[in-house]
Amino acid sequence: MKKVIIIVMALLLLSSLNAGDNHDVSLAIGQSSYKWPEKGISITYGMNIGLTGRLELGIWGISSAVPLPFQSNMFGIELGYSIMGERSTASKIAGSGINTIISLGGFYRTDNNGAGPMLSITPLAVGTPVSGRRERILKTGFGYDAVNNELVVTFSLISIDYFVHGTWRDYSF
Repeated sequence: MKKVIIIVMALLLLSSLNAGDNHDVSLAIGQSSYKWPEKGISITYGMNIGLTGRLELGIWGISSAVPLPFQSNMFGIELGYSIMGERSTASKIAGSGINTIISLGGFYRTDNNGAGPMLSITPLAVGTPVSGRRERILKTGFGYDAVNNELVVTFSLISIDYFVHGTWRDYSF
């Protein structure tokens, strides 16, 4: 399963690197958790692809890091909408440097084969694709695991998006 996710993410990244307007691409890494009562540390990773000035596609994963790496995993895909302004103008002019992002999508958990819809909010996103970096702070997601009939809550204190396409380097001055 891990190999399939890595291959899909690599293909999406390679196919979108030469894309045009608003198709910025970022790789993300940070801290996250979806099993609050259990002890341990989890990491989040993924990528975001800009679709329009305000809309982006996110593909992410949350995996346990300590005590047993990758024993428990959660993968998801979501569409995010920037509420406070354009995240990218598809030019050398940066979009809104401070934003709030609402996302709707779905998830799959490997530890109990759970899956279902998810709604998440990132109350503070600082940075733009043009600047090359964006910090997402306090991202919280609420999902319903339809297979196991339970509520899933995700929380990420901070994650950082590093843009590999659509930055200031890609526009002529």
